[in-house]
Amino acid sequence: MNVKERVALFSVIAAVLLTTTKLTVGAYTNSLGIISEALHSGIDLIAAGMTLFAIRAAARPPDEDYMYGHEKVESLSSLGEVVLLFITAAWIVYEAVNRLVFGAPHLNLGWSALAVMLLSVVVDFTRSRALLRTAKRYKSQALEADGIHFSTDLISSVVVIIGILLTMGGMNNFDSYAALGVAVVTVFIGYRLFKKSVHTLLDGAPTGISARVTEEILAVPGIHQVERVRVRESGPRTFIEATVRIDQFIPLEQGHRLTDIAEDRIKAAIPSSDVILHAEPICLEDATLEDRIRAEASTMAEIKSVHNIAFTEGHSGRVVELHIELDGELTVMVADELARKLEDKIKALDPCIHLVASHIEPVGCPACQGEASEIKQEIVEKTLSRLASQFPEVLACRDLHVHDTKNGLRVFLCCQFDPQMSVARAHELVHLLEGHIRSQHEEIENVNIRLEPCSSIISKGEQAPSGDHKGTLS
Repeated sequence: MNVKERVALFSVIAAVLLTTTKLTVGAYTNSLGIISEALHSGIDLIAAGMTLFAIRAAARPPDEDYMYGHEKVESLSSLGEVVLLFITAAWIVYEAVNRLVFGAPHLNLGWSALAVMLLSVVVDFTRSRALLRTAKRYKSQALEADGIHFSTDLISSVVVIIGILLTMGGMNNFDSYAALGVAVVTVFIGYRLFKKSVHTLLDGAPTGISARVTEEILAVPGIHQVERVRVRESGPRTFIEATVRIDQFIPLEQGHRLTDIAEDRIKAAIPSSDVILHAEPICLEDATLEDRIRAEASTMAEIKSVHNIAFTEGHSGRVVELHIELDGELTVMVADELARKLEDKIKALDPCIHLVASHIEPVGCPACQGEASEIKQEIVEKTLSRLASQFPEVLACRDLHVHDTKNGLRVFLCCQFDPQMSVARAHELVHLLEGHIRSQHEEIENVNIRLEPCSSIISKGEQAPSGDHKGTLS
């Protein structure tokens, strides 16, 4: 038996004790105040039994029929207890008014009645504290409702004690007035509990949680906006859903990592929360034109990829060049329609764009058969030696490989540059060198040059590139 069940069971035992004692003394003294208190304690007994049942039912794990769990059984139990409170209050008011109008029977109040009510105050105080403390710790609405029942019982017991003392002093009608006071307290607290139970059952959002969730999410660098935050409670658990906006150009894995970080922050700030975040892309205002072109291409499912995006500025405007990868099985007509559609989208991005020139190619990299050719490799090495004087910024080259395929020669090599040179400048030199190599050998289909820092001038402590140097430009 867990803590919640143990506290609920003790409340059932306490309610049995109080109901029996009050009912016995109330019948003996003919005091409506004590009888109403006995009835109130009887309602507490029923409520305590409902609470014990609800806690056990809510502890069951989620299943196929109730995928969010059974925690709302506690809220339903709380609502049922409110109904019992209202019925009790109505009966008390009826009896009190009846006695005030038609006269009250003879009351046999004495120290026994006072002792019973003092015992009730002690029991109600200890049980209400234990129930409300446990309810707060485990966010149990059923225990909270039961605790409120015992709290109202405590307040009404104090009112009845005052009524007993005044009645013993000769004010016979005050017993009925005390009963009306009990009814007022019962209705007031019952109404507050009713609002809270209905709020939970209708998935009302807890106060302040939405703002806290938004604050925790926006604290994660890389998440730019938060939308559609939805929060609801079910027993001790808080279910949270939200849509977050992240840069559309970051990789999927990185975006997933950002949502994981945000979820962890929310769970740390709001214990026992179940968090689901949905990420959607956003195009930032400071995104480059190339980024926006890729974003437009990503909206067209038929376009697999775009690459080799280049810009040329002229007097007539800006020219955009790019390669578009499409399914190789598409017809030329369909491919042309897709390319024109993308070109129109690109032109709409910037009024300065005068022309969009797209190159259509099939997606995929089919493998081709080829063998390493030492003879061709020696010829290319001689070409590199002749070009050395034209490329003084290329400090060395290594790992030259030449493969002879049915489509022509495929050449790969590594070129080394000053470690402090910019990538843009190194890429420009590589592009020029590739063109010179092709111009010297018509049979070359492709030249692939990898740029890297020169091993001879790498700062002390860094590891130099490995491999056999099979050629040099200097």
